[in-house]
Amino acid sequence: MNNYRLVSIISGLLIFLWVYAGLSKLLDFDKSLGEMLSQPMPPWLEKILVWLVPFSELFTAGLLIYSRTKLYGLILSSLLLISFSIYITLVISSVFNRIPCSCGGILKSMSWETHLAFNLCFLALALYATFYSVKERRNMRKDF
Repeated sequence: MNNYRLVSIISGLLIFLWVYAGLSKLLDFDKSLGEMLSQPMPPWLEKILVWLVPFSELFTAGLLIYSRTKLYGLILSSLLLISFSIYITLVISSVFNRIPCSCGGILKSMSWETHLAFNLCFLALALYATFYSVKERRNMRKDF
């Protein structure tokens, strides 16, 4: 399988992930708000993140759809996955005085350790696609 096709498949997986995650939070907003308010963060930050997180996920999916913005979507996917993985690592490491509730949707049934492994797998895919896309963009510039 060539790298271009693999990047397209990875982008499709990330689009599915971000649309699912963002929509599941927005469609059950009261539940998402309750879960966000139970996180070990300042209340003012929770009220911002309850909107910022799902819209960032959907925005990232939108960037991944178009070839002109795909690289930005891959970079943003990597940054989101790094951020979420750091947060999960802090939860697993008992940095907080209590364990907050987990994510909604299908991820709710995962343990924190499984969720971290899931995120790290998607992070590896996103990083691979990002690095390949940067390499391709550089090669295209050299051809001109």
